[in-house]
Amino acid sequence: PAVSFGEISSEVTNGSIGVVEYLLGSGVAGMLYSILCGQPMAFLAPTGLTLAFISGLFRFCSLSGLPFFSVYAWVGIWTSAFMSLLGLIGSSKLIRYCTRFTDEVFNGMLSVNFIYEAVSSLRRNFVNADPMNLSMPFVALSMALGTFFGTMNVVKFEASKFFNRKWRKVIKNFGPVSVISLFTLVNLLPWAQKFNVPTLSVPDHFQLAGGRSFLVGLKDIPVKIRLLCAFPACLLTCLFFMDQNISVRLVNSEENKLKKGAAYNLDMVAL
Repeated sequence: PAVSFGEISSEVTNGSIGVVEYLLGSGVAGMLYSILCGQPMAFLAPTGLTLAFISGLFRFCSLSGLPFFSVYAWVGIWTSAFMSLLGLIGSSKLIRYCTRFTDEVFNGMLSVNFIYEAVSSLRRNFVNADPMNLSMPFVALSMALGTFFGTMNVVKFEASKFFNRKWRKVIKNFGPVSVISLFTLVNLLPWAQKFNVPTLSVPDHFQLAGGRSFLVGLKDIPVKIRLLCAFPACLLTCLFFMDQNISVRLVNSEENKLKKGAAYNLDMVAL
């Protein structure tokens, strides 16, 4: 998710946020979360709904002439305060009113968003290609379909009759990564490179998108705007609250047979 949504985020924010930010943020935040939280089985990753929020916030800042990173930073500060407050007052107990239907609807919405972004990327190849030469978009489509069907087959391998149960489980767990790596190597072959299939835009050395600094000017916007950032932070807090609690509740389901007790409120403060 960090790589795929990092590339999409780079497009919707005109290169303001890219893959490096997503990889660095997911890695550092994921390690800190696993140390501070009460249920380290859950992992942090960007979602389509978060990307939609960032896209909307970026468009608003562009139209209003406001510095995006300063506004985004204050939204993050307010969101952190709201999440900590919700965790301290024990708001996670409200998740018991959500049924299994709510879980499935929320997960389905996230899945549809992943599929939509993938289809949009493939469609973009056809739109931007030369109408007289559609080799590149069709090659990209073939690689995408090959990756999809290859991944589906290795996931279903656990239910096959080949090998023993241990090896079938290993193939299921590491098969998707192997399929993605395989088609990545195929795209690097000389005969495939002549089609110029779009790849990730990653700098040659470690730097943030556009070579910007790690530090963001929190004082670059007026005090009034800093306070108003609490309103979009409320929306982001609602998204994080539902995403976090539903995801962790699924992790703690009886089928997983976990021995470690749940710690929903602590996890929200850590997040």
